Amino acid sequence: MTLKPTDMLEIQSAIDAYERKFPRRPEPSATAALKWRLGKREWAKRLARNPELAFDEKQKPEPVPWVRKALLVGWWGVFALVVASVFFIGALVGGFK
Repeated sequence: MTLKPTDMLEIQSAIDAYERKFPRRPEPSATAALKWRLGKREWAKRLARNPELAFDEKQKPEPVPWVRKALLVGWWGVFALVVASVFFIGALVGGFK
């Protein structure tokens, strides 16, 4: 879905309203001005209908799957080392019989 002329007009009017309300602040981004003017709920509705309105929002980075697997393997390795240490220390105390 692309931006319509009415979307562009709404973005510009939101920026203008923000600048009138806060004259000493720097000019906001289009997304920030729309969020400010519409509010959280209305912004979420608009974003659901037209995802192209979020053109300057940063996306959350996706977690790298191999890092999660490496950490899982790492924790199992720590667990295996602890178990082996307990048996080895038990053998030392018991005298390797």
